[in-house]
Amino acid sequence: MKKYLFVYRVSLKRFIEYRGEILMDVAGKILLPILVQSILWRAVMESSPDGRIAGYDYDAMLRYVVLSLLVANFVKVDAVERQIANAIKDGTLNKFLAQPVDFGLYNLMTFFADSTPTMLGGAVVYAAMLASGFVSATAFQIVSGLLALFFGVLISFWLAFVIAALAFYMDEVWTLFVMKGMAMWFLTGQIIPLDLFPESAQRALKFLPFGYLAFAPTKILSGAYSTDEIAFSLLVVFSWALGLYLLCKLFWSFALRQYSAFGG
Repeated sequence: MKKYLFVYRVSLKRFIEYRGEILMDVAGKILLPILVQSILWRAVMESSPDGRIAGYDYDAMLRYVVLSLLVANFVKVDAVERQIANAIKDGTLNKFLAQPVDFGLYNLMTFFADSTPTMLGGAVVYAAMLASGFVSATAFQIVSGLLALFFGVLISFWLAFVIAALAFYMDEVWTLFVMKGMAMWFLTGQIIPLDLFPESAQRALKFLPFGYLAFAPTKILSGAYSTDEIAFSLLVVFSWALGLYLLCKLFWSFALRQYSAFGG
């Protein structure tokens, strides 16, 4: 495990050398989207007769928007999925196969390092929301929400890993990344809360992994979920994280048998 912690430290040092990029990351991924969505939802609420939509008033929707954007940025793996696919395509994978390093865990640590500044910025925003009373959550809900978020990150990473590993069989997987990104945009609840969806869709999404990448952690961290709902969410998100990890291990072992190891 020490070697992967070393990978994390080295990757983090490399990333924080570019302080301007960190500030642009926080502004572009968190602050600007929050501003845009707050303006949009204010207009939507003002057009409603009673200023509410599906039980949300403007303050409740703003809480959801802020927290869902924070959570969605934590689980976003756009850079690392391209990195994995490119390593397979250009032969960079060879050096990992020749060393006692797990390629998946190496990229997971790289992802955590690159996401650390965004995570810290999000933690500061969430702490300020708690301190100001804008969000009310118990210690149990906060810990449970962070645990759900952690497993959500693992789901997002291993799902991206499986798609990126299709580069063993396809010349270009970029289209799959775009399709996944578009699906995640809506199915995770990042743009529209999933409890605004039709009842049948809500029931199905409770058992699928997508809602646990933004919606469920957001509801838990905002104090909106009961103990039973939290327990169910943790069970589902843990099951998906474990299942996708095992799928990745199986698929990776099978795919390596087809790998010719040219380039690099």
